[in-house]
Amino acid sequence: SSGINAEYGGGHLLYLTGQVDKRTLEKFEREAKEMNRESWYLSWALDTNDEERDKGKTVEVGRGFFETEKKRFTLLDAPGHRCFVSNMIGGAAQADGGILVISARKGEIETGF
Repeated sequence: SSGINAEYGGGHLLYLTGQVDKRTLEKFEREAKEMNRESWYLSWALDTNDEERDKGKTVEVGRGFFETEKKRFTLLDAPGHRCFVSNMIGGAAQADGGILVISARKGEIETGF
């Protein structure tokens, strides 16, 4: 899919907290452009295997980390596709809390049923 998704937000957060440097993001951006997936480059901070990058679907639970002065946070990017529900449950079971991101584009959520 294109546009903003959970991984995009997670990748941006990792960049803003210094866990992913500008040089790495520029590399992801070049690679995404070569694959005609320009809008996906921030997602690649959490989607690291080729299958996920090729298909644009999270398969494994992606992990990222950042810290503040008082806390350490772990980002878990769990799959949302129905074929990978068991992976999503495994990722969600590790979390103390969660944010559910659902596309609001017309007709998109219905295609997942």
